[in-house]
Amino acid sequence: MFLSAMARPRYDAQGNCVFDGKIGVWAYTEWVQAKKKSQNRLRGTWELKPCHTVDREKSREYLVKYVLPAIKEKWPQSDRWNTIYVQQDNARTHIKPDDALFLQEAARGGWDIRMIYQPPNSPDTNILDLGWFASIQAMFHKKMPKTLVEIVQKVNQSLVEYPHQKLNRIWLSHQACMREIIKHKGSIHYAVPHLKKKALERQGLLPVRLTIDLEYVE
Repeated sequence: MFLSAMARPRYDAQGNCVFDGKIGVWAYTEWVQAKKKSQNRLRGTWELKPCHTVDREKSREYLVKYVLPAIKEKWPQSDRWNTIYVQQDNARTHIKPDDALFLQEAARGGWDIRMIYQPPNSPDTNILDLGWFASIQAMFHKKMPKTLVEIVQKVNQSLVEYPHQKLNRIWLSHQACMREIIKHKGSIHYAVPHLKKKALERQGLLPVRLTIDLEYVE
């Protein structure tokens, strides 16, 4: 399982990307020593293993240890004092928006970072499902990694190579879907809007959002 965080890319007045929106991706893994000898390794050899459980405690640990520092390191200085919303879905293993430790660490350094839930039963509001996760699946269809280390490397490679232009267009689709949900008073029965995103991108008319989408993928 991986935890990943994406935000809306930002561009300057000349259309140059000044922030690609890729906060990071972190594997739920740990290095452990082999307890027994085998034909592939000696006893005591360090091996990368998946975490046995990913519960609320583990989610909190990764948010505090990895996600928040990455946000503060990579966030555009021009938006430094604006509110940043971290969106997660409604899985039971996720922390609550008023989690004391998260709020304490989020506010450290004078930041205003808040946790919010994704609207229930609204798959079109999941940024990562709309874009990057599909790229990961396509990459694995071409060549499936044989070891856990290779899987982690491939996922990290996919994030590095994912075009910021594509991520930017996906955020515009997300915004359009949110407008339709509001227009239909919370109903998910609506047609996903078809937008001329590439044309808007060339004209510099894409709106700015200050939200980070936080998702888990297995």
